[in-house]
Amino acid sequence: MSSQSGISAEQELIDFLHHPSQGSQGLRIVTAGISNDFTTVQLKGGYDSLSQLESSLNNEPLYVFIKDLQKNPNQYVFVSYVPDSSPVRLKMLYASTKNTLVRQIGGNSIGKQTLLTDPTDFQDVLKSNDVDSQQGAAVLTESERAEIEISQQQQRMKLGNRKLVSQTDGAPTSLMFDVKSGDSTISELLQSFNVIYCKIDLDTEQIQVVDKSNISGPNQLQILPEHPSYTLYRNGSLDYFIYSCPSGSKVKERMVYASNRLGFINHLKDQDKLEFARIIEIGDPEDLELSLISNSSQEQQKQEEAEEAAARASSSRKFNKPKGPGRRR
Repeated sequence: MSSQSGISAEQELIDFLHHPSQGSQGLRIVTAGISNDFTTVQLKGGYDSLSQLESSLNNEPLYVFIKDLQKNPNQYVFVSYVPDSSPVRLKMLYASTKNTLVRQIGGNSIGKQTLLTDPTDFQDVLKSNDVDSQQGAAVLTESERAEIEISQQQQRMKLGNRKLVSQTDGAPTSLMFDVKSGDSTISELLQSFNVIYCKIDLDTEQIQVVDKSNISGPNQLQILPEHPSYTLYRNGSLDYFIYSCPSGSKVKERMVYASNRLGFINHLKDQDKLEFARIIEIGDPEDLELSLISNSSQEQQKQEEAEEAAARASSSRKFNKPKGPGRRR
């Protein structure tokens, strides 16, 4: 259970939500947000359609209440809209305030609850209302559908006697997907190219080599910006593995790439006999620190480690026990 923030809803918001819609048809949408001084949840606005709502959304988190006046006029669908680009502090505040807000409004007035990160996902909330409520169907967002799809896929592969990353006793050694590198292995490709870009093709269920090139130095490395990727870079005698997950990536892509990262690394170690000087995780491509993939920094690190080891060995030397004073005759 998340801790509570101490922020409560203003009475104006509560009264507005409980005020009956005079002759309204279709949808009733109400938005609310945490005040600038982080003390209350304030009424932001009201809308009659999802298109109006979507046009007003930006990177600011919001609480959104959606009521279908024809199908379920007594309850709101409660949405925590928190874009991925929102500041971490706001994400925490909206998460820790949600339960207090729902209790203030009243559980009987709130039906389904969900979390959205993209404006287009509100269309899914509306469609989900078409499901028969007697079946207990929950609102399915993109992230929830992704979790279900991945769970079903893992179950199919489990029945096919293929180990998954999460089924190897905490030491992932195999992949959810096959690796497709053409006629040559990745190890052989690294003999001709010092940069190899890999992505996951969800349709074919394969990790594929999508590009390969030769660069003269780390400053020429271009990480794929459109989607998550695995990049292998050979600088001299050292190999580097870079996992990139750009901020605009879809939820399903994030989950699939994250769950296969360790399995892919172990596949490269076991099958291609690669040893990585560093394994690097970044968000956007510009987050990559070039010093992490340069030979000079690696050699310097080895030198520093050697010096530290020598210092520890020197400090742990045993000295001969001094002789005690001689006996008096």
